[in-house]
Amino acid sequence: MRSALVTVVVTIAAVLVAGCSAPEATVLDSRAPTGTPSRTIAESSPSPAEASTTISPSEADGAAALCSSSATDVLGAIENPTLTETSGLVASRSHPDVLWAHNDGPDGAGVYGLRSDGGDLGFHPLTGIDAVDVEDVAIVAGPTGDDLVLADIGDNALRRDTIRLYRFAEPDPDRPAPVESVQILEFTYPDGSHNAETLLVDQRNGRFVVVTKEQAPVDGQADPFGTTRPSFVFEGELDSSAAELRLAGILDTVALEAMNTDASHPASLLGFGGVPTGGDVAADGSLVAVRTYEAVWVWQRRPGQSVADALFEVPCQVRTVSERQGEAVAFLGDGLITLGEGAGTELHALGR
Repeated sequence: MRSALVTVVVTIAAVLVAGCSAPEATVLDSRAPTGTPSRTIAESSPSPAEASTTISPSEADGAAALCSSSATDVLGAIENPTLTETSGLVASRSHPDVLWAHNDGPDGAGVYGLRSDGGDLGFHPLTGIDAVDVEDVAIVAGPTGDDLVLADIGDNALRRDTIRLYRFAEPDPDRPAPVESVQILEFTYPDGSHNAETLLVDQRNGRFVVVTKEQAPVDGQADPFGTTRPSFVFEGELDSSAAELRLAGILDTVALEAMNTDASHPASLLGFGGVPTGGDVAADGSLVAVRTYEAVWVWQRRPGQSVADALFEVPCQVRTVSERQGEAVAFLGDGLITLGEGAGTELHALGR
């Protein structure tokens, strides 16, 4: 990869999520920016004594309950004919039965209000925003209510100097209108460009996490069909701008791809089914989800643990429904919902 990078070894050493099966011990030879210390998954894991005092039964059961459920339901189909390239999805915390979604790419500078059955509640465009490639959305507490955060982090050609987050007050779903007040936060990676489609907001410490989408190049060029490579986990401060992100570690997506129990998705057969395409953090902060084209993975987050550190535990897999270009995932109630691209796409409920 990049000449400015040095070897980092990440070892899957333990399973701390109740009900999750452990993969074979895996040693990953990957790359990280110069000066970043090596870390292992075990370094972010508590001792057995610490775990017994910091994880309550209800918290320990959250991921296990989702991953042990075989429930998959169709909630409905997307009604709005212009929401055809859904890339991000999040559930409102202030408005029951309301979801927020957005299109992929430069057309993602705005959010669609949806009912949980896919019913249309209207579009809220962001005024004055020249988006490049919007790929995910998150929700976070703001000064007067909840805010939405759109992640303009896509970079298929690996040419961007910066990435941007667009933060704004959650719109009124009953009154579709342009969003005129938008805070633009701009960030750089410490080692050059990365493509990414996953944003995770850490409400507890005011940070956000970007999980990159790494694929093997073809003839030295970025390729959307390149095979899965380990993803970088970058962390930044949500309320700072013009700042450099910090590398928190590496998510072994190659190992996750090998753990997947259903490799029937076309992307799996072509070798890139394991790349991260979206994510979400549960409203209470206890669970973290990252989806790929082929699977949805859930991590149990321990009290006092950051979202970034939670990703260095071993997750469990939630039973999913195969979706065309599946990129959107969100927590809703005690389950998850997913949505693929295409007109009239069905909303799927998992583990509910």
